Amino acid sequence: MKMQAGAQKWRDLATSVTALLNDLDPYGLEPGTAEGAPQDEYELEVNPLVDLLLKEGSVSSDEVDAIWLKWFQEPLSEVIGSEEMNRFCASLNSLNTSA
Repeated sequence: MKMQAGAQKWRDLATSVTALLNDLDPYGLEPGTAEGAPQDEYELEVNPLVDLLLKEGSVSSDEVDAIWLKWFQEPLSEVIGSEEMNRFCASLNSLNTSA
C-alpha cells in the first residue's frame, strides 16, 4: 500500500510539474493545444524535476539549468531570464509542500 501511495504522489507531482512547464512554455510550443505540441511535450524534463523535488525537497535554478542543458544544449535561465526562472523554481518548490 505504501508503494502505491508513493507512486501516486510521484504521478500527482509529475502532473503539476507538467502543468507548470506547459504554462511556462519557454519555446512557444503550445503543448496540449490543437495547433501545438503534445500535452507531454516536456516529459523528459519533468521526470528529473519530480525526482529532485521528491529526493531533495526542492530544486534550484542551477539544477533546472543542468536538466535543460542536457536536452536543449542551453540553460533555461538564458531562455526565460533570471526573474522568470526564480518564479518558476519558486512555483516548483511550492508544489512539493502541497504534494
